[in-house]
Formats: sequence, structure tokens, C-alpha cells
Amino acid sequence: MNDALRTASVIRFPLDYLIGHGPVREREFRARMNSLNLEPYRDKAVLIPWIHEMEIPMWVYLMATARLGDVAAVLSFGELCSPITLVQRGRVNTPIDVGNSM
Repeated sequence: MNDALRTASVIRFPLDYLIGHGPVREREFRARMNSLNLEPYRDKAVLIPWIHEMEIPMWVYLMATARLGDVAAVLSFGELCSPITLVQRGRVNTPIDVGNSM
């Protein structure tokens, strides 16, 4: 896990909620993504989870990455135990900066 994720609490993006149940339809998914408030993810470490339970089209992950890439300080994909960092715009806002301790 990279240093930015190690020192911050990671917010799991609710991809499973946005997908819903049954086949993924682009129109419905796009409408849910566009209506989502992204402010809770601003300047935070965000994880887009890999969903094992169902087959998810690749465009779902690409759309989520495109929406969150300009908002999240660190955007990762996969599992919390071994995330793949997609975007790192800067430091994550944390109450205690572990990197500058004496």
C-alpha cells in the first residue's frame, strides 16, 4: 500500500449501490453517477472496489474513475489489502501528518 493510503482512512466508493441489481444499464448508471454528490470524496483517499459477485462492464469502472479523478486526492482500484493507485493528485487531508513527525 502506498504512503498516502497508509496514513489516511480510505473511503470505499459505493459502486455496488450505483449498479443496483440485475444487468447494468448505461443510462441508469450514468444518471446515478451524475446525481451523486462528490463532495464527501474531495481531497480524500477513495477506493473503487472490484466487485466479484457479478460481471461488471469495464465502462462502469472507467466512468467512476473519470468522475472521481479530479476530486479525490488519491484514487485506487481493487481491494483494500492491495489497491492499485490510479490517480494521486496530492496529499490526503488527515488530522495528523505522520510524515512530518519528529
